[in-house]
Amino acid sequence: MRRHSYHRLSPTSAALIASVWLTGTNAIVVPSVKNMRPVIPGKLYRSATLDELSIEDAQALLSGKAFGASSEPLAAVIDLRNKDEIQKGLKERTEGSELFYNSSSSSSSSLENCNFVHIPFLEDVNEFWEEAIRRMDGKERMMASLNTVFQGGALDRAAARNLEKGGHAMLNTMIMQVGRERIGRALEICMIESQRGPVIFHCQKGKDRTGVLGMLIQSILQSSEDEIVKAYALSGELLGESEGMRTANDKVKESTSGLIDWAFFRGSPTEGMVGTLEWTKASYGTVESYLEQNAGFSVSQQRSFREQLDPIQLPSK
Repeated sequence: MRRHSYHRLSPTSAALIASVWLTGTNAIVVPSVKNMRPVIPGKLYRSATLDELSIEDAQALLSGKAFGASSEPLAAVIDLRNKDEIQKGLKERTEGSELFYNSSSSSSSSLENCNFVHIPFLEDVNEFWEEAIRRMDGKERMMASLNTVFQGGALDRAAARNLEKGGHAMLNTMIMQVGRERIGRALEICMIESQRGPVIFHCQKGKDRTGVLGMLIQSILQSSEDEIVKAYALSGELLGESEGMRTANDKVKESTSGLIDWAFFRGSPTEGMVGTLEWTKASYGTVESYLEQNAGFSVSQQRSFREQLDPIQLPSK
């Protein structure tokens, strides 16, 4: 059996990082961005969409001032959304967001520093539905397959109902399966670009796809499961979403998918991440093994990521 040597964060560093995840210590103030917070202050940040930025916030993020007086300019933004989500957001972008996303063509050296990277975790729609169908109970899948003779799309509709029943945990673990290779790439970009300056990774709300990536980074940094669950659950609070609570927008979201009622996935309940971690252990033994076997992010890369982030001295409260 192969043995690995592990680089562990010092107790002081680990405790300070946990404090940031759980209490929002050193949280940055960017009023026009929802659900934005540090994963590692000065290095990694997570958020919801950046399509509603004010001009002031766009300038503060690009220059690095939003991350602290001594911060480097923003190094990279990793967008985890699908193309259709980006196109929809493009039509609604504020003047600040236009400034932000057009910065790569600016003549200012401080703005040229930022790389915009698109890594859609759920780009393969066919694989998503294949995975959803695979997770159905065998009998239920057979009955739905038979019903397709009389009702077109019956199998996909049944898979959607099963996903809704499985809730956040099933959605998270489907993201981990369908987006496995892209997850590995996102981690590599985080590791490389965070050596130059702050990195932001985000999806639409910053809680599901972003939450999965945040969980994996915390696991690499050897956070406890309790800390991971609490950090995940914070999204619902920051977004003002209550689990199962419908809003006027929910019907709009239903119509965009045609199948899934996204109202079932409001909030970020603790059991969603508890179930995600339990599935990972049952399927792979550890998050480390999932990353190496499924996402192509090797044990040595995980160790290098820890070593890179370990020297960071986080300010105390």
